[in-house]
Amino acid sequence: MGKHFGKLIDKKLVQVLLVYYLIAYIIDFVGTVLIYHQQNELDVLIRELLIQYGVFFVTKLAYIFTALLLTKKIFGGKTLNPLMLSVHLLLASLLAFYTAGIGLLLDVHVFSKVAALSIESIFIRGLSGLSFNFFVYFSMIAIVYAYQYLIQQKKDELEASQLKTKLLDSKVKALQAQLNPHFLFNALNGISSLINDNKLKAQDAIADLSYLLRCTLNLQETKLTRFQDELSLLKTYINMERLRYDDKWLVDLDIPKELDEYLIPPLLLQPFIENTIKHGFSEKHQNIKTQIWARLNGDVININIVNNGKPLEIEPPVFGLGIGNVLARLNSLFRGDFDFKIFNDSLKSGEQTGSVVWVKLQLPALRV
Repeated sequence: MGKHFGKLIDKKLVQVLLVYYLIAYIIDFVGTVLIYHQQNELDVLIRELLIQYGVFFVTKLAYIFTALLLTKKIFGGKTLNPLMLSVHLLLASLLAFYTAGIGLLLDVHVFSKVAALSIESIFIRGLSGLSFNFFVYFSMIAIVYAYQYLIQQKKDELEASQLKTKLLDSKVKALQAQLNPHFLFNALNGISSLINDNKLKAQDAIADLSYLLRCTLNLQETKLTRFQDELSLLKTYINMERLRYDDKWLVDLDIPKELDEYLIPPLLLQPFIENTIKHGFSEKHQNIKTQIWARLNGDVININIVNNGKPLEIEPPVFGLGIGNVLARLNSLFRGDFDFKIFNDSLKSGEQTGSVVWVKLQLPALRV
């Protein structure tokens, strides 16, 4: 029975039921001993009580476990319903008369007492023990259904969490797949403008683009990458774009070595640099300088991108595919645990002064 019972109810639940049943029986036994002690009959009946309670412990336990097996087999894994409740009410009542019958058999055949072994005597004795047996049976049934409810709830929560993780992974992969064609189209447009003017620069740009494409294709299954790898890709992209803009676009990178092994989403910074070029140049802004620096601050990484190109016409701006994609990826990966701001500002630091467009990113500091 134990092997089949284990398939329906796990070992931990069986242990809980046994401990509860044992405690209930010890309490009942102690109560009975105290009653006989007050009647000065304890010395005579202690042996009988031990035998009687030993037999009852085993037989009642077998009855309750068998009842659980049968109800689980008949009704399956269904939750408690009116029909099952009616069945358990009947089984709980029968337990009292089942116990009474075993008690009378012990009196007649083991303790050699003169007792009437009849349906009427079983019924009368069963009624006297109905409350205790009913309580023990239904308490154990309640433990079983409460335990199974908690297990099912945990299982549902785990499945929901796994499903949510899979959806987030799918969303990030979809967004990364969307980003790569967007970057490719812009890069090819830049290279095409060089072909007639400077074939050598165009060839260098194609070589850089080939390197970038190989790296970004390898990032398709990567949600996070090392800062130093992201920086390597960014430098290649900057070099490729500077072939197009020559000295009209200056870039100042200030990323400390301590950030090399920290993790950030791949192709995080490139869309912001691309945005600088796309929207920064204008008739009044023929030369642009872009400053990029990052710092570790406790458990966050602060990234700043500042350029002195054309100011934002509206704040906050309407984001296109590139930056919109970055924000969607950050939200999927960090579930809102990041900060992003873009705004017009004035800067007076070193050689760069005047109006600037400032991008601030704050990400969780994650290490390899």
